[in-house]
Amino acid sequence: MRNPFRDYRQLLECYLAPQLGAVLLMGTMLLASIALQLAGPQVARSFIDAIQAGANEGSLIRAALLFIAVSLVQKAMSILAAYWSERVAWTATNALRADLTATF
Repeated sequence: MRNPFRDYRQLLECYLAPQLGAVLLMGTMLLASIALQLAGPQVARSFIDAIQAGANEGSLIRAALLFIAVSLVQKAMSILAAYWSERVAWTATNALRADLTATF
């Protein structure tokens, strides 16, 4: 009996192995983007807790600036991850097309 998972794994290895660096960079950026998505609400929580505790204005401004920075870096990571994902996908797809047309 055929194992389709092995066939898919071989196909992925064939077209993604030459781009191993780009694939690892893409995965790292995706994980960083997810981590920053989780960090944003935690910073907002600390800001709200500081307000309720009656913190001084300086610490509130720092917490707000940290939230803005985390949000901006998260958006940048998300954009870069999307770019690298598309780059990897297009490169693999073009290599597959080239192999398909070479057989005819």
